[in-house]
Amino acid sequence: MRVKLLFVFIFLQSFLAYNQIKIKKIETIRHDDNFKLIKIDNLGNEYYLSDYHLLKGKDLLFSDSSMGLISKVDLYNPLKIKVWFLDFKSLAILDNFLNEITRINFNEIPSLGEIYDISSANDNNIWVFDETDMKIKKFDFFKRLIIKRIETKIEGEFLDFKSNYNYLWVITDLFFYKINYNGSIIYKSENNNNFNKIRIFKNDIILANNNQLTHFKNDDELFINIEHEKLFIKDFSVIDETLYIYDKDHLNKYLILTY
Repeated sequence: MRVKLLFVFIFLQSFLAYNQIKIKKIETIRHDDNFKLIKIDNLGNEYYLSDYHLLKGKDLLFSDSSMGLISKVDLYNPLKIKVWFLDFKSLAILDNFLNEITRINFNEIPSLGEIYDISSANDNNIWVFDETDMKIKKFDFFKRLIIKRIETKIEGEFLDFKSNYNYLWVITDLFFYKINYNGSIIYKSENNNNFNKIRIFKNDIILANNNQLTHFKNDDELFINIEHEKLFIKDFSVIDETLYIYDKDHLNKYLILTY
């Protein structure tokens, strides 16, 4: 029995070591909180976000100061970029030249309560978090209506969510959720590590609290800590094979290595 347990232990350790993310620092530079790199697309175009502006490369700019600060930019689909203005509960959808395709004011939609956050979904849909009933809902932004029967009740204080076309991952102060495109919870675990931020890396997830990054292996549903220097993680982003960690006044840039 002891031999079997030892074999399982060795196998598990080898498996985790083989599948563990390693990071290698490339550079550290001082940065301005009001001007942040958020994506580099396949053509090498860099997207930057400031308080009131979204910039693509040197020539393209989207801005609407009448809507207040830009709270979030979702670039998962670069042909339908989502720009979220939390203060006005409004969402602008942009094309790849940063021209506005459509705009939704959620205050004008009576079937919704207080929309706090948005994330991309499939087709012409987005996920929204409705604070009124603590539910994640799927919303068709062209038809301007909630898709019936696709809504998910969550528990705890909402912190963050991110999605690709197949899954939505949600963090509250109590739980970490994995939700499929039909709104069904297919994985749920307690948020014992105080995760407060989610970013997508390939088909997996990287989670963060204020001082630790953790790799969530989507297929295996395993949490594996990423070894890194001691940092206070104000924010972070993952762009292709590069990890950017904002630590107080510096931007730390790392190459992501997988084994």
